[in-house]
Amino acid sequence: MIKKTKYYSWKLNNLADGCEQCIKGQKLVMFVTGICPRQCSYCPLSEHKKDHDVIFANERQLNDEDDIKAVLEEVRACKSEGAGFTGGDPLTRIDRTCNYIRLLKKNFGKRFHIHLYTSMELLDEKNLSKLNDAGLDELRLHPELYNNKLWHKISLFYDTQKRKYDFRFGIEIPVLPDSYGLTKGVIDCFINWVDFINLNELEISDAENFKLRNVKTRNRSYYGAKGSQETALKLLKYIDSKYPKSNVHFCTCKLKDKAQLGNRLRTRALNTKKIFDIVTDDGTVIRGAIYLKELSPGFGYRRKINEIINTKEIFKKLEQSKNIIIKKYSVPKRFIETDQRKFRLITNIGIVEQLSKDLKSLGMIPAVVEQYPTWDQMEVDITFL
Repeated sequence: MIKKTKYYSWKLNNLADGCEQCIKGQKLVMFVTGICPRQCSYCPLSEHKKDHDVIFANERQLNDEDDIKAVLEEVRACKSEGAGFTGGDPLTRIDRTCNYIRLLKKNFGKRFHIHLYTSMELLDEKNLSKLNDAGLDELRLHPELYNNKLWHKISLFYDTQKRKYDFRFGIEIPVLPDSYGLTKGVIDCFINWVDFINLNELEISDAENFKLRNVKTRNRSYYGAKGSQETALKLLKYIDSKYPKSNVHFCTCKLKDKAQLGNRLRTRALNTKKIFDIVTDDGTVIRGAIYLKELSPGFGYRRKINEIINTKEIFKKLEQSKNIIIKKYSVPKRFIETDQRKFRLITNIGIVEQLSKDLKSLGMIPAVVEQYPTWDQMEVDITFL
């Protein structure tokens, strides 16, 4: 029987273990590489990630694949209980992928659940054995919708009728509008071989690209494709009638935004907030910020930060400004800090509001900032005082 969940999704029977953690925001998003053997028209990756061999732990970009410290810090910051390995295709960097699986299992225990997404291009016994030996818990396959030439590879998971590997596996399909017949064919092929099927509402990430294919969003405030949900629910009804014991989940864009991301942000915000931060119900952080004139937010702000060469001189100016504020206005040291990543001072919003005129007379720019609690501290809103 199909049931609507409290997480804005629909399911038939049980969710995959990875989904159970994911919807609670308990999964680290381990982006292993942007390299992929396929070029899907509906790929949601940004230009910065797509086809680039970059590595991210959630929103934090690693310096290189040996930047283990960044991965462990991000797990602890978000209190993650598992990880989802994604890309690109992690199998294009199979040894890197297996090393990270072992690293996480070693540091957080065997119960730290790890699932991985992959296309079927690089599936072979060698790669599957490597993943199994590394300790992978769950594998999610993306079969190509318009070409069935690789579908036979599902037999790699079995030796006659016996399963070869310890991990669970299923398929995950983005539901394109009006793709009922095609997707039904994929389901019929795989459903008796896999532990679960995940149907994803199609996410429109590149409006122009989808516009060329006559695909539109459901409405102006929602980035799910019009017709995707209707097609997915029709597929769920078909599965319920023909394969009623199967485990199927239809995951919506709203779930990813409100539940998966929202819960992860709230956990990270509460776990990493400063004494002077205010955490909102949405998981954003509100704080006071004091900028140097030459590094005031605006057009090209991130580029200016990334291009700073003489960081010592900038930090020297910030420390001098901080000491003036502490001494001249009796601000407790614990209520004002130097932000090492954004080259600014951060503090209580009451302090910047009360001292705004004085700060401006000292050549500083006070503001109230709402931002995400992520490593990159992306701003939602900046109000200059």
